[in-house]
Amino acid sequence: MQTDQVIINDKKTFTTKVERLQKEGSSSLHIVSDFDGTLTKEYAAGQKRHTAIAQIRQGEYLTPEYPQRAWALHDKYHAIEVDPSIPHDKKAQKMLQWWTEHIALLVECGMNKAVVDDIVKKKTMVLRDGCLEFFDLIARKNIPLFILSSAVGDIIQGVLQTEGKLTNNVHIISNFFDYDAQGRVQGYKGVIIHAYNKRETEIKKSPLYKEIKKRRNVILLGNTLEDLQMAEGIPYNAILKIGFYNEPDQKNLNAFSQVYDMVILNDGSMSEVNKLLKRIM
Repeated sequence: MQTDQVIINDKKTFTTKVERLQKEGSSSLHIVSDFDGTLTKEYAAGQKRHTAIAQIRQGEYLTPEYPQRAWALHDKYHAIEVDPSIPHDKKAQKMLQWWTEHIALLVECGMNKAVVDDIVKKKTMVLRDGCLEFFDLIARKNIPLFILSSAVGDIIQGVLQTEGKLTNNVHIISNFFDYDAQGRVQGYKGVIIHAYNKRETEIKKSPLYKEIKKRRNVILLGNTLEDLQMAEGIPYNAILKIGFYNEPDQKNLNAFSQVYDMVILNDGSMSEVNKLLKRIM
């Protein structure tokens, strides 16, 4: 099935999964989601929105040489990230190097808490249309949401706090800064989360695991092929994969629609997700 906004390649499988989620109800469900480009818009007012990390680079917050050096890291490692000929394990190793070198650069160039606060205050990261309703729906039924992001957890947390949506059922697994007494960044807390290791196995190591141990049905929300790994490592009965295809260029759309149960096109809203949640509830 395809409309201007939605593609469902295998309607039978999609319907079977939805019916199972509906039958077993919200008490058996948890949600795992990416943040940038999934819960947030990729485009707003006709312009592509910057990711949480790019906000720091574009905002001229740090030393004058920071943007150039950050772009140099991007140019070095992004080509590896998108090269389909490079094995996953090799990519994961290189992504860890990238994130490690970048946090060292942030520390060197004076990253601090005031930068995070200013980015959050400016509200340049825009939640997807219907996202506020999405948060309200899952809070009402206390459905756990795990946001797995390789971006800056402090910024994600700030955005949700500003919108009043950082409720007890929402958990952010991301890169949180470690600050000194003056608010200067000293590094990241804990294990670095990057594009090739963000998965629910990270939840298994934490006290949060007890929240989903008996919730064996999953809705996964992502906007890249790599986001599909987010549910790896945790047993589930049924997983419904919903992908946001945000780009006007459709060269990768066929591969995308083969692996996601539902694809929402054109940087679309959360309305289809919200409809499904209401059915399950």
